[in-house]
Amino acid sequence: MTHQYRSVLHFEKYIVKDITYKTNEAYTEHNEISLDFDFDAHIQLSEDNQEMEVELGVSIFKDSIEKNYPFEMAVNVKGFFYLEIGNERIDTFEANAIAILFPYVRAIVSTFTANANVAPVILPPMNLYNYLKNKHNKKKNQD
Repeated sequence: MTHQYRSVLHFEKYIVKDITYKTNEAYTEHNEISLDFDFDAHIQLSEDNQEMEVELGVSIFKDSIEKNYPFEMAVNVKGFFYLEIGNERIDTFEANAIAILFPYVRAIVSTFTANANVAPVILPPMNLYNYLKNKHNKKKNQD
């Protein structure tokens, strides 16, 4: 691969910050449940813009008792990145970092739910950058 295609965003590692899972023992089964989930991301850059930490979280079936979902779950991962900054825009790196972390979150959710003896939850592929941008704009308009 030539140097011109080499990314200036380097993914170093990720950690699972936390996972919470709670069964709704009062759940009454019905035919089909629509997947109810929400994402959030927090990005922190070092002062020299060379290091970036990205926290990506997903909440699934929030308020399971009130909404009669079989369980509720939250997963938060933190990714560590190194940046070789030139004239690139930081928001481009943020979107790419979120896209890099998303498959790890998807894998954690599907593996955990399969092992919890419930129907495995497979989060759909999505354009997280646009999803989070729209969510941020909606929140800003509400303030």
